[in-house]
Amino acid sequence: MTPRKQIFYIPLALAIFSLTLFFIAVVYAWLGPPAGSGGAFCEASREGFIKQPANTWSNIMFVYIGLLIAWQLAHNKFAAKQNTITKSVFFGTFFACIVVLLGPGSMAMHATEAKLGGYFDMLAMYLVVSFTVAYALQRFFNLTSLHFFLVFCAVLISCLFIQELPYKVFLINNMGNFIFAFYILLTVGIEFLNGYVRKLHQEKKYGYFSIITLMLAFIIWNLWKDDSIFCNPQSLIQGHAMWHFLDAIAAYFLFRYYASEEQGVT
Repeated sequence: MTPRKQIFYIPLALAIFSLTLFFIAVVYAWLGPPAGSGGAFCEASREGFIKQPANTWSNIMFVYIGLLIAWQLAHNKFAAKQNTITKSVFFGTFFACIVVLLGPGSMAMHATEAKLGGYFDMLAMYLVVSFTVAYALQRFFNLTSLHFFLVFCAVLISCLFIQELPYKVFLINNMGNFIFAFYILLTVGIEFLNGYVRKLHQEKKYGYFSIITLMLAFIIWNLWKDDSIFCNPQSLIQGHAMWHFLDAIAAYFLFRYYASEEQGVT
């Protein structure tokens, strides 16, 4: 297998493994009994293995987007652009895998409503912001892959620590969501510096598309909570499912922003 092919086959293997593990965990109740995790997002809990079908199956979009990113990188779709994510097998594979894992991570919560499922949902989100912060800093300071990974681990550990703090936050509920939002904003700030201080040249429209899509998703996330005017618990049309779709699209726009960059490869 050539190194470029690994960019697709490793995320594909991860998708198959994680989804298979998800199905086995649901069938055998490995994640524990329902504890209301994810229960605030309108959709009623059904009988059977999949408690929230709309909010569960909509997460397949993350798996699709992650594999699409991997496929495009493996087939050198953006080979004309000289940047880290298009030329480095490590960074391209790593990002595609993280996007893939958003799917089964969120599915674990919405399918089971178990406490452990909720933990995996948040963990998948933290992996994303750990990558975006570390990758932004890697390009700003021209860090090595090792230093990138150390920053990634530091951000991830901080998320896992801060989510345990027992505080409520306006609009975003808990400290886990707060630290996730904080690191998204930090990413935006560092990327601004990358573009206007480091003078890295990207197709900035993709960055703006990603931010706008995330903002729209966040509005929908808030409007489709329990007891909102849009909430219909028995419907298979769920705003939280739209949030998953839009977040996956935002991840793809972010990738296109990364892939459009003109720079030397470290």
